[in-house]
Amino acid sequence: MSRITRAVKNPYVFSIISKVMIVLLGFAYTVCQSRFLGKALKGDVAYIDSVTKVTFVVLGLGIHQAYPYFKKKTGKNVAPFFLRLTLLLTLIYLAFAVGLSVFFREDIQMVAIFMLTPCLVYNRIVSYINMVETPNKKNLTELIVNFFEVIAVVILWAFVPASIGWGIFLLLFKDLLLGLIYSLHLRKQFVAPAHFTLKESAEIIKFGIFPMLALLMTTLNYRVDIIMLKQFVTSAEVGVYSVGVMLAERVWMIPDALKEVMVSNLTKGKDHREVSFVIRVCNTVCIFVVAGIVALGQPFINLFFGEEYSQAYIVTIIILIGVVFMIYYKMVGSYNIVHGKQKENLLYLTIAVITNVIANLILIPQMGNNGAAVASIISYAVAAFLYTWHFSKGTGTRVRDMLLVNKEDIARVKSKIGKKNQKEEEKTGEV
Repeated sequence: MSRITRAVKNPYVFSIISKVMIVLLGFAYTVCQSRFLGKALKGDVAYIDSVTKVTFVVLGLGIHQAYPYFKKKTGKNVAPFFLRLTLLLTLIYLAFAVGLSVFFREDIQMVAIFMLTPCLVYNRIVSYINMVETPNKKNLTELIVNFFEVIAVVILWAFVPASIGWGIFLLLFKDLLLGLIYSLHLRKQFVAPAHFTLKESAEIIKFGIFPMLALLMTTLNYRVDIIMLKQFVTSAEVGVYSVGVMLAERVWMIPDALKEVMVSNLTKGKDHREVSFVIRVCNTVCIFVVAGIVALGQPFINLFFGEEYSQAYIVTIIILIGVVFMIYYKMVGSYNIVHGKQKENLLYLTIAVITNVIANLILIPQMGNNGAAVASIISYAVAAFLYTWHFSKGTGTRVRDMLLVNKEDIARVKSKIGKKNQKEEEKTGEV
């Protein structure tokens, strides 16, 4: 038990465990939400979510991605300033959102996009600061909130009729709760002295533009399929497609979890070998998870989601193929951000998005939902190739060193656990 406890305290191990739990909770949430809303409403809500994911990236100005760079560069406690800047932006955006909502009050989808965007901007920045400072606490918070999200959708499913309003509420629920908890974690930082000058503030905004544009390209790479599908197919078909995408996204949470810890470690001094290590771990874990999903098959989706969503299985399988490609550009992209190489990220992701849009325009009219999924895979592969080539050339890392977990990785984990064991025994007087 003591070894298990020490292993769980390791940020990477705890991050994997928490994300696996989040994947399970996310699956439960997706099932309940899909059955509660039905195909058509599910498609409308997925469209709102996709557009909002794009708008909040633009208005976030890349501030959250600037945080680890300026923390490492200055060596100062920069959290107080970043939090105050975040509050200022959120209030400004809320004021504009209220005004636009009054003007577009007849269009509930537009109103939802306006009001959701400031909340997402605030949550993303405070979430990122928590990730850099205390990755374990951040992952635990996300796990708890995902549990309550499932409880919320179950209650709605049991007691109220489905509507677009309740679908929007479910989109807002998680981010509001996370933003509140993250703010409580950082409450001392909100009132701590801020050491940045106006000139440094301008530098943060300037630095954030390129990461913001790169993140915008990443988000479009994920979301442009649903936005474009809405123009070619019915809301019900978009609903089916979104279920397949959401199931695949639960697997993406595993590399996202390790990426968060990796960014924290890179900020604190780790080099490019940390990136290779995390890629190997992600590949190994995701292979087992994807194999499990494929083995369960379409009857599994029919059992949990109902036969109306049966076609989502094909979409899920197609997009899961792209998970391995996504790992490479997620990890190398984060490495580039920490080291100020945001221009490279923007270039490669722009190429991937252009590829995605062209592929969608060609494949959606011919193949519908499956065409959108194939287009996503093509764009992920293009991005993975460009990022891997850049990283390998710049650091001298061989591609074969970014494949699967090896003996050295296992020995590394055992060594860390052993060292922690010795230190704890020394503290308690057992040695």
